[in-house]
Amino acid sequence: MIGPVIPSRIEEAREARALSREDLAESIGVTRQSISKYEHGITNPSLEVLQRISIRLDFPVEFFYKAETTCAGDGSSLFFRSKSGITKKTKKACRYQVKWAQEIKNQLETYVDFVQQNLPVTDKNYEELTLDDVEDLAMDIRSDWGLKGDPIGDLIGLLENQGIIVAQLATSTLCNFHGVDAFSCWENGTPYILYNPDQKSAVRIRFSILHELGHLILHSAISQEDSVKKEIIDRADEQADRFASAFLLPNSTFPVDVHGSSIGAFERIKRKWGASIAAMIKRCADLKLLTDNQINYLYRQMSTKRYWHKEPLDDILTITPPEILRDAIYLLIDNGILTKTAFINSSAMSTKDLKYICGLPDSFFEEVEQRRKPVLRVIGN
Repeated sequence: MIGPVIPSRIEEAREARALSREDLAESIGVTRQSISKYEHGITNPSLEVLQRISIRLDFPVEFFYKAETTCAGDGSSLFFRSKSGITKKTKKACRYQVKWAQEIKNQLETYVDFVQQNLPVTDKNYEELTLDDVEDLAMDIRSDWGLKGDPIGDLIGLLENQGIIVAQLATSTLCNFHGVDAFSCWENGTPYILYNPDQKSAVRIRFSILHELGHLILHSAISQEDSVKKEIIDRADEQADRFASAFLLPNSTFPVDVHGSSIGAFERIKRKWGASIAAMIKRCADLKLLTDNQINYLYRQMSTKRYWHKEPLDDILTITPPEILRDAIYLLIDNGILTKTAFINSSAMSTKDLKYICGLPDSFFEEVEQRRKPVLRVIGN
């Protein structure tokens, strides 16, 4: 190896897998104090210990020698489309996912130009925005992006065309990001949205991504300190939900497809709008398309049919995954600028992490990792 171990990379690898120093120390047979000394650069781990850390955290040894280029936590606040009870360890692991996406993007930008971001950010303080303001903003952006009142087909492609980096969360056995549906932030002028591919359905993923789009547009000025306060989170989430609902189901055209208050009527238009039945019912309530009695009846039907957990078409509808980072990688490989091996080695990351963050197929790594086999040589007597 060239150069010393980078202490912060040991801490990064551990925190990215949501482990405490005690957890890591116990699993590799050293003391908690030793891990602390490694992470603060007081002492260097032996190569044997470093290899144990590498195996336990599923990072190549080269990762711990990779020079720092960005610092996790330098960007804007993280906002989550999530369930309650996300641990601090998990939130910190999320920040590293953004850092890696940014490092990969920076690595690729040595050779390629990405789409310039075209994401408007509101100048108004979020506290001054009414839900009607949020609704109008969603319609304005739809118009600016040429959507008019049409249903959204390839949602991720739409966002990538506006310069937003969308990526899947690289889940692992150590950190599965329990409770996190998606999150977003700004890093060095680039908007990032990362989503958990293990959600219940494609329609839920679509809504989660649009919820994060709302955060990027509406709440970029909220500080990290304020972003953990419950009253601010609740207000911001309400606005982001309204933005997602308005952007997905525009008030100019969606109401035309609402015929009556039967669950079956919503099942029939779910495929067209790419939205869950639950989201469409809520949209009808927001726009007062149905009476309170009709809405309550629909909610009772959702419970009776157990649709809160799984709806019709959830097993059929899909979402087109992110492509922008993957396409940049293949562009360089196809033009002989990089080889797969060179890209993997320079990234110095786990192939599992690269697979998810960059949207790469398994075959990309199988070809590289395939070992050469012995060849039988027949000799004469």
